[in-house]
Amino acid sequence: MVVTGTFGSVPSTPTDTGKFVSSKQDAGKLQTDFLKMLTAQLEHQDPLEPMDNTEMTSQMAQFSALGEQQQSNELLRQLISMQTVDQVNQAVGYMGKQVVVEGNRTLSEDGKATVRFQMPENGAATVNLYDESGRLVKTLDARPFEAGEQSFTITDKALPPGVLTFSVALHGAEEQTALMTFEAGEVTGVVNNPENGVTLEVNGHAVKLADVRRVEQLPSKTTSSSAG
Repeated sequence: MVVTGTFGSVPSTPTDTGKFVSSKQDAGKLQTDFLKMLTAQLEHQDPLEPMDNTEMTSQMAQFSALGEQQQSNELLRQLISMQTVDQVNQAVGYMGKQVVVEGNRTLSEDGKATVRFQMPENGAATVNLYDESGRLVKTLDARPFEAGEQSFTITDKALPPGVLTFSVALHGAEEQTALMTFEAGEVTGVVNNPENGVTLEVNGHAVKLADVRRVEQLPSKTTSSSAG
């Protein structure tokens, strides 16, 4: 299954910089208008009833605080923009590599699908594979595995090509226990999403950078450990 990535055409972050610029312009105009009005009031004030210095000082302090807040907003915008650029550059470095994340998807090609899961202890486990509609397409009967992270390739020419989901259950004394599963896949694209940030395209869906557990070289087509 070939997934077309977005490498080379990473969309830029649609940060709404206009709100910072327009806000800065509005505040500057307000401050200028206020100073003009204040100057006019001072020129035409009644000497017997001068303006209240306390109120004037309070108004000046408010404008000063507003200006400082706008500067902070502008610095924050620049910081977010720099972080986004760094994340995009980091994400592009994953292109063409295989990443491992927590999940339950696997890519079925040429009748082969690799599943990864965590065995909490030595024991037997059963694997079920499902197609995109949720239909059970393959069951691997219980077989022994050692404790630790397991990578196991199932070979069956009847497996439908494309992305499959899977579940793994540990056989206990009384009942089966669902195990933590992992998804491995090639990074085929990088997307800068305004809601989710910078994400990687893996097996046809988005994966957050923070969810990447491990980065690996792409495996060869020949796999030593397999089961029918």
